[in-house]
Amino acid sequence: MATLNTLRTKYGIVLSVLIAIVLLAFILGDQLSYRGNRQEMVDETVMTIAGENVKASEYAQLSAYLHDVLRNSGASQDQIDNLVSNTFIYNNYTAPAIAEIGLSVSEAEIDAYAVEFGQRVAAQLQQYGWPADQIEPMVRYQWELETLTVEQMLAQQKLMALFGAANYVNRLEVEQQLREENLTFDGRYTMVPYTAAGEVEVTEEEIDAYYEAHREENPSFGSRTLRYVTFAIEATEEDKAAVEKSIMDVNKEVAEANGDVEAIKRAVRAIGGKADSYKLHSSLDAKVADALKAKKQYGPVLEQGKWNATYLLSDVTAPATFDFEVAVVNNIMEANELVAELEANGGDFAKLATAVDTDTDSRAMTAMSNVEAKSFIGKKVGDIFTYTYNHKPAVVKITAVGEKQRFVLTADVEKSVVASEDTRSRIASEVDTFVKSAGEGVESFNEAANAAGYQVLATTANRNDYNPNYGMGRGVRGIANSRTMAVWGYNAEVGAIRSFHIGDVIYVAMVSAIDNNEYKVKNASQIERTLKHDKQFAMLESELALDAAIEGAQSGKFEGVKFSANSVDGKYEQALVGAIAATRELGVAKVVKGQNAAFVFVVDAINGDVDAAEERTPLMTQRESVMGQMGASALIYKADIQDNRGEGQL
Repeated sequence: MATLNTLRTKYGIVLSVLIAIVLLAFILGDQLSYRGNRQEMVDETVMTIAGENVKASEYAQLSAYLHDVLRNSGASQDQIDNLVSNTFIYNNYTAPAIAEIGLSVSEAEIDAYAVEFGQRVAAQLQQYGWPADQIEPMVRYQWELETLTVEQMLAQQKLMALFGAANYVNRLEVEQQLREENLTFDGRYTMVPYTAAGEVEVTEEEIDAYYEAHREENPSFGSRTLRYVTFAIEATEEDKAAVEKSIMDVNKEVAEANGDVEAIKRAVRAIGGKADSYKLHSSLDAKVADALKAKKQYGPVLEQGKWNATYLLSDVTAPATFDFEVAVVNNIMEANELVAELEANGGDFAKLATAVDTDTDSRAMTAMSNVEAKSFIGKKVGDIFTYTYNHKPAVVKITAVGEKQRFVLTADVEKSVVASEDTRSRIASEVDTFVKSAGEGVESFNEAANAAGYQVLATTANRNDYNPNYGMGRGVRGIANSRTMAVWGYNAEVGAIRSFHIGDVIYVAMVSAIDNNEYKVKNASQIERTLKHDKQFAMLESELALDAAIEGAQSGKFEGVKFSANSVDGKYEQALVGAIAATRELGVAKVVKGQNAAFVFVVDAINGDVDAAEERTPLMTQRESVMGQMGASALIYKADIQDNRGEGQL
């Protein structure tokens, strides 16, 4: 069976969906508990969930287990860390909460789901041309991954259904949604800028009073300001030359092989290249196809930081697929005897002197290894031959073939130009030197950066940037894959310094400021502007009319305005759109207090129909789905989660 990496490359659509079941699981369960060997460590508390502490030893055990289970899935460290944290959230909070309302998942329900899961995955694999002998092992592997989350997934579905069932949509709500979706409005308007009321005064006392009255509308999750410098891990000129030499050495070996396919394969594989299976000629990149046609090889050429070369090993026209009958035997001698007997009786397995079990199967050229393909290339319907089937000797009779197409077998080299180990060691030494000289304060950090010629940048880490409560991207603003930096930053003190290796960059960050305010800081200028507009609107309100003779007033018509529109007449704000779309009476002038101006409008025509009786069921279904998802999220939101994980802590 091919490695999972190869399978994911060939069947990426299917596996992306299947692996996502594991990587994006909302909750994980008790069966993830791991009983491996404990590591010696300081048993710090790394998370606190609903009052329950998660110790470093517990966290490390589960993390090691998931690394082992998902080692071939392509899961990143951040994804595994998220799975670990979600496991403990489920065990310490979600599971007890669900149990309190009487929800459970029976073994029978899991068994029924297993049957449905297996059938669904097998059908998907067949649809994408997966070899028949590999479907069962792959379904089994996917089910092993699915068992990590199946009980919790089914429990979540029940929880969401419970929330959804508690939802009710009445006729008026249906009518309102249909109005918003279907109706359009025509009419007239007049806009009066607030400046028409003249200047007004706002006192500090009024600003303070407004802030106190509205601050709960603007909660703050707290933040840490981080200053940092970067050390790019880039290849030096010496590194680039070394990579180029290794490629050119392989190219020389290929030339000296003088067409010896096995020698070319060895040379290419020695540098990490591949020579695995046939591919459709039509699937080749145009520049590769042109080169193979003219020179029998493509490259070596440096493209986007990678050296690429493609060497042609074989070019054949063959059926795209082969259907066959197959009989597994005990040894190759028995297989040869069986081939001779079949050829003598016209290829009928039923007429053999000794009965054998037969099966039907198929192979696609692009799904076979090049060794396997050798057995099928040149074969036609009725041909009988020996074949290694599932690692056992067998006899095959071709029963049908697909349309003939052109296939090529190539040896492919792709080698990135990256920093050498010596370069990485030197950069790591520079990082260590800077960390030591940076001290434990903002001033010393800046002085060390200036002395070394490094640019100091700044960013923030907010609680809602990483806390699972809020379901948002976990990371430092502007730095991808920086969850560990965000977690560390939020829990560190001013002056704390730590380095983080993220991708091809090492960041040395320092906490330069802490904001623990419960509410966002007062924005006096914004509040002053709001209060001025309130006063100006009050001064203008009594004069507002479609024909108002107010300096600066602008009048016009609107047509086809919908609730989903962002403006009226391409200029005016959403507050006016909402007021127009809420109108039910024709010919009545209404006033709107906008953000930048005061408006008066009249709706002269409402276009479209609303039939609430016909549309209630679809809206109920939609609302139930949304409420179910929101309800399940709300349950997690109620957990008091403190995440103290930081790089180097485990």
